[in-house]
Amino acid sequence: MKTFQVICILLLISLISCKKEITDSTFKIYHLKPNRVYTDTAVVNAKFFKRRNDFFVVKNYDSKDEEHKIKIDSFIVNQLKKDSFLTQNKNVSWRLTFFKYGDGIDEHTQHEYDTDYTIHNLFSYKKEIGSAYFDTRNGYRGSNYNITPEKTDNTKRKIIIDYFNSNTVLQQKTQQVQDSQDSFNPNTYKQDTIKVIAKLIKRLGGSKIQIVQYKFLEPLTPLIVLEGDTLNVAYSIAYEPKEFLEKARLTLIKDSANVGLKNYYIFPDYNPQKGIAPIHK
Repeated sequence: MKTFQVICILLLISLISCKKEITDSTFKIYHLKPNRVYTDTAVVNAKFFKRRNDFFVVKNYDSKDEEHKIKIDSFIVNQLKKDSFLTQNKNVSWRLTFFKYGDGIDEHTQHEYDTDYTIHNLFSYKKEIGSAYFDTRNGYRGSNYNITPEKTDNTKRKIIIDYFNSNTVLQQKTQQVQDSQDSFNPNTYKQDTIKVIAKLIKRLGGSKIQIVQYKFLEPLTPLIVLEGDTLNVAYSIAYEPKEFLEKARLTLIKDSANVGLKNYYIFPDYNPQKGIAPIHK
């Protein structure tokens, strides 16, 4: 009789365990705390006034199941709908990164961005499922889903594209920024031109548009109003010079684009070769 009872108890435990395993097979996405993991209120890489990274962990993800990727796409759209980060800020970027559940990562794991390197080992790129990237300059830049740690499928996902195409606020916002970047008012072109003597501080870099910082030394045009003595000067990477003179005479054009930088100028036609001249003693 006792043997029979023991067998019944073991069967019951086995049934409960099986039921638990079935429940645990549900596809779930968890937003890791802290919710807004990394924002920078200073200029980041001379490109964005704020940069944000959010991290998520996905339970029971199958890289071969396209439906799982579609669920992540839908989840991303819901995050965009709930959060006003892109619509309420200017000159910002936002990346949402998804990791596979397990191997030290679960719904309670915190992803503190600025910590020692152990956090980066825990959240290794080899554990990434993929990510989606947005900014207020171009809108939806694209997504990637990792096929293997060494191979990534970079594309724009239909669900997210459809959302952006239907969101007039985001459409108008990105278009306004692109218009201000791609064109200048011809009526103010000449009057906004200044000439100064300046000393190179450092090259901040960028993507298509590069930024160089100079220390303002001496005005060569009558009226120059500056906030501090640092000039932030942009140019097109297509005209990248081999070197910048440490001290030079600069011809610059005031740019009206709001990129979150004080004293923001460009070289004529974004070309530093047209705007830098050596100082002859």
